[in-house]
Amino acid sequence: MTYKNMEMASEIGKLIETLRNIFQMVFDELKSKNITEKSLDEEVLRVLRNYVIAKKHLKLNFSEPKDEIYKVEKGRTPYDILCYGKIVKKDFKIFINNKFGNLYSKNSNDITTYNNLIRLYLDIRQQRLKSEVTIDRNKIYKRILGEEIISYGVFVFDTQKRDFNFFLLEEIDDEFYVNPRNTMFQVKYSPQISKTPLDYYSLVTKLIDTIVDSLRKSKASIETEVLILQTIKQQIMSIKGGKWDE
Repeated sequence: MTYKNMEMASEIGKLIETLRNIFQMVFDELKSKNITEKSLDEEVLRVLRNYVIAKKHLKLNFSEPKDEIYKVEKGRTPYDILCYGKIVKKDFKIFINNKFGNLYSKNSNDITTYNNLIRLYLDIRQQRLKSEVTIDRNKIYKRILGEEIISYGVFVFDTQKRDFNFFLLEEIDDEFYVNPRNTMFQVKYSPQISKTPLDYYSLVTKLIDTIVDSLRKSKASIETEVLILQTIKQQIMSIKGGKWDE
């Protein structure tokens, strides 16, 4: 499913194009500098901190991450830059993650944990889903209707300064993937991009299905390892007791 409201779909498309132009400007300013994985976040924020758009249909600002759980100074935030404002009088937030890597690699790359994505998209105050969670139904309904826009973007700065990429998770036309071993949501730095981004409902349900599938694989793997370890333990115990077949 994609945005049913044609006007809103058009405005979202314009917002994405605006962001791509902004990050083209960021890349152009930084490509002559000695950028490293450690310096990228600081340099991008330096360029964008005071960047503002104030038009009739679009008001846009950037800031450092704002998070009630993770602290910026500890370097543990689930994203690196917050883009926020209003588009056709509707509030929007785009959580942006900066990545320093090989833009032309076909490998998938860690973006953030699935816990972080679920927490940001559903506005959950818990760090992990370890107890019962009550979501704000009114807020979720507003997002489903498109009255409030939430998204997660990725800015990729190529290690060889050949180019950059910027995309939203909603634009990715590939299947989603969560690594069962480390709970990381992974994408290619140059994924297939859909002409029309997924709406909030479609994105969130697709993400949850992907996470559930990953957790089931992880559970099966863990159960297998438990059985193997228990078998090894029994063998060791039999050796200690001198009870084993020659």
